Amino acid sequence: MKICFICNEYPPAPHYGLGVVYQNLAEGMARLGADVWVIGYGKKARKPFEQKGVKVFWLTLPWRFSRSLQYKGQPYSLATFIKRPYLSLQLKKLVNDQNFDLVESSDFNGPLYNKPPTKFIVRLEGAVTAYRHAEKRPDFIHPVDKYFESKQLLNADHIIACSNHIGELTNQAFGLNLPYELIYNAVNTDLFSPLSIEHKRGQILYVGNIMWRKGIFDLIRAMPLVIEKVPIAHLKIAGGAGNIHQKQLTAEISALPLEIQKKIEVIGHQIHNTLLSLYNESAVVVFPSRVEAFGLTCVEAMACARPVVATQMASGPELVEDGKSGLLANPEDPADLAFKIVAMLQNPTRALQMGQNARQRAIKMFSLADWGKRNLDYYKSILL
Repeated sequence: MKICFICNEYPPAPHYGLGVVYQNLAEGMARLGADVWVIGYGKKARKPFEQKGVKVFWLTLPWRFSRSLQYKGQPYSLATFIKRPYLSLQLKKLVNDQNFDLVESSDFNGPLYNKPPTKFIVRLEGAVTAYRHAEKRPDFIHPVDKYFESKQLLNADHIIACSNHIGELTNQAFGLNLPYELIYNAVNTDLFSPLSIEHKRGQILYVGNIMWRKGIFDLIRAMPLVIEKVPIAHLKIAGGAGNIHQKQLTAEISALPLEIQKKIEVIGHQIHNTLLSLYNESAVVVFPSRVEAFGLTCVEAMACARPVVATQMASGPELVEDGKSGLLANPEDPADLAFKIVAMLQNPTRALQMGQNARQRAIKMFSLADWGKRNLDYYKSILL
């Protein structure tokens, strides 16, 4: 089977969860014997290269476009409108030359303008429009993003969703009723696994981007309530932030009493090897997202057999069985979020059992070892 994935943040390019998903998928397909290519649009051109059996092509526009134009009252770079048709044109040439059996792209930002001349799959990992719809912030829905994301969805022959939550949310956001195949994302449960290291009493860990929808500001507001019940509790925040969210993070922490501020440490974006140690040393790992397509970092912590407090909203109930493999909290209610964290910290025996259950669930439901075959079987089924 010959497959081409579209990913604008394929490692080693700067990436977040989407880049990790497609790296795992591409390398997994290559290990199963598929001929795998990745093509994406980057800010800088780079010669094609091969990485773990995957052929990677990064494109950039051959011309520079500094001019901006107005679209429905908002300014956009001209390159925004040109790079998608350009990527689609280059992909069409590659498809005709290489005879791919299928092409797959994520929904985020709608990177393709035209349908490729072969079977085309769109994987729902969280479109900008879907997130803004769930956040009840329609004023933040960019008309250009919505146009490109909607166009790509309607071009798809088949759709995969990484959770039922994102499948249903996407249809609601775009006013569609598209059928989808549910294939949860996966993590490497051999890499993310329990380590023989000492757990730091009272350490609460947050891993994720610093933004409103991830619930980090709700977690910060819950910390005084947590520390009131568990004085040794302290929060470590691992995640990157843009300028606006960095300012909000600083403001939220600064608004707390000084003794609480001293118990919150911001360590920034961390690489996977560092995360492994952070998960394992923490007493509880918290994922209070208000909107989340899947929750890759939550499953990584579960695979490390760590007690997790996840969200009652979004995909949280699909990942965690409340009271068995973790606890689910209402991120919109700091008191409830604090109550669930305190419950983990004050009952380490129960928390340990939940952590062990969480690892078993991660292995059974979200293991990378089985994920490749699930995707390959689906690909084969639609090519029959």
